[in-house]
Amino acid sequence: MPNIIALDLSKRSTGYAVLCDGWNTARHGCWQLGSEYTSDGRTFAKLHQNLADLRKLARFDTLYFEEPIHPAALTGHTNIDTLRVLAGLAAHAESFAAAVGLRICMRVNISSWRKHFVGKMPRGTKTKDWKHYAIERCRQYGFQPRKDDEADALGILDYACELQGFRPPWRADEVLRPVLMLDGAA
Repeated sequence: MPNIIALDLSKRSTGYAVLCDGWNTARHGCWQLGSEYTSDGRTFAKLHQNLADLRKLARFDTLYFEEPIHPAALTGHTNIDTLRVLAGLAAHAESFAAAVGLRICMRVNISSWRKHFVGKMPRGTKTKDWKHYAIERCRQYGFQPRKDDEADALGILDYACELQGFRPPWRADEVLRPVLMLDGAA
């Protein structure tokens, strides 16, 4: 079994999910790396420290993380400062992986892991709906994520297991995955 950490990178709430050899389920949570008052450098240093601390407890050798937002996808509260921080977090995750000699470090496309984990959704599905679906799928697999960032990290971890050719424990008895729908949808 691969020893994997998956990250949903964000300054305010980075979700993480880890699965290591001998574990019967994933461990997950989230870190606040900073606020609007935290410098980018301090934010990146906090990511490094959290990864180093977690690696002492869980000897992961593989890192997967969601690639940063493409500038053409700027919408809502996303601005150039957000893009700079997300690109910096991604670069720092890669730097950490190289510094500690991780076996694999890979960026994953948001639509690829979401389609794998949640399933195919209609074009134009809103971000808040995707987040709801990710949380719901996690619950179906027995996880209780406190935030959507944790759910996203678990989705990325599930996708990473697929890429590694490994069936994770939460899918061991899976026959069919139920279709996800918003509350009130028929």
